[in-house]
Amino acid sequence: MSGQTITKSLVDGLEKQASEYTVWDAKLPGFGVRVRPTGAKSFIIVYRAGTGRTAPVRRYTVAAVGKLAPEAARTQAKILLGNIANGADPAAEKRANRPKRDRLTFDELAQLYLDQYAKVRKTSWKNDEGCLKKPRAKWKRRIASEITDDDVAELLEEIGATAPVGANRTQSILHTLFSWAKEPGRKHVPINPVADMRRRYQETARERVLNDEEIRTLWWGLDDPELPAGRAVALALRFILATMVRPGQSAGLLIPELVGSTGEDPQYHIPKHRVKKRREVIVPLNALAVASVREAIAHEDQGAVFCSWWTPSPPGTIEAGSGTPTGPKQQLLPITRDALSAALNGRSAKGKRPARKGIREHLGMAHFTPHDLRRTAATIARRGGAKREDVKALLDHLEGDVTATYDKYDMLPEKRLVASILEAELRKIIGVKPNFCRPEIVFDRDNIVPIEEQKVAVAS
Repeated sequence: MSGQTITKSLVDGLEKQASEYTVWDAKLPGFGVRVRPTGAKSFIIVYRAGTGRTAPVRRYTVAAVGKLAPEAARTQAKILLGNIANGADPAAEKRANRPKRDRLTFDELAQLYLDQYAKVRKTSWKNDEGCLKKPRAKWKRRIASEITDDDVAELLEEIGATAPVGANRTQSILHTLFSWAKEPGRKHVPINPVADMRRRYQETARERVLNDEEIRTLWWGLDDPELPAGRAVALALRFILATMVRPGQSAGLLIPELVGSTGEDPQYHIPKHRVKKRREVIVPLNALAVASVREAIAHEDQGAVFCSWWTPSPPGTIEAGSGTPTGPKQQLLPITRDALSAALNGRSAKGKRPARKGIREHLGMAHFTPHDLRRTAATIARRGGAKREDVKALLDHLEGDVTATYDKYDMLPEKRLVASILEAELRKIIGVKPNFCRPEIVFDRDNIVPIEEQKVAVAS
């Protein structure tokens, strides 16, 4: 709207509409009053920051209606426009003088969240980091406090087009991030734009359990010399099935966390930082689990149990998890939780990178995840006669009542029984190994050779 002299009666009579609009002043070009859909009104000026038609157009708020009368606002606007004619840029100056937290980009805020909250309080912070990759790429230089619910909805729609579950996970992480960012004493953002958003995509409960034929196919298929995955990954997948531990706890197993591995009561002591609710957990190991561990430990400088060779150069020489070293720069590194999923999924060709078949495709198996092996193991143990509460203890599923806060009994005897039942049931299922498989390593409790002695024997 234009051609009207801005007066108090005019301003008072302006009503909010469905979209924002501005009434321009007839006396001073470039000066007007803006009315937002919320009803908020402010005096503004519009100008070009520079000379010529290519100079960018800026909008600058002189004052909110009520803080200045229209005449005083016009006078202030006239001064500003005079300064602009002499080369000033009040909008740029205002941005430069903002407090630092008001200039925080989303990328910077996401990193603060990861460093100060997720890594400190969440064992699954890597999941948060992964879920924030797309938001960080899309909003990298956006001011975090200016991101709206519409921005979030647009992002989730883009993610949900190919990954509905991923969109839900991203929404949850963004909700936590913005809630943390607006807390008193921090206030990096004024509001949480995700606060009133409902889940956009319906999820079904995960119920995948491998049947006996699939278990046998997988168990011995992991010994296939043509398997498109490293030996460490194959053994870590077996370890999940033999112990019920979480995929990250299998991949992250360190040699010092093995207690009594050469005795009659081998155990995996999982440290607090790899357990939900930050507490130590003891997992008894049956013979099948110990066999995977013993085969995986093959090098003196090995810190983690499931390691693979990796080389940073030359590119394409060898991949993590692919087997043996071929060059002087290669390093022995622990496998990651994501490596287990990647090995099952394979990958499509991209640029110069060739396609790689996944384990499932190689073995002709229907879709399953590393976590489904944990569910499968629990089901097998229950079928073999293990008590539900004992299986729950080995799964490390927390009780939700107050009593659990006081009851610190570790249930080791019960968990040992479940581990034994699981081993017996697995041996019934897998049967005799096919001809193509590597020789099976049998854990003989009466003929135990300590790992340290094995290393000496190999070295000599």
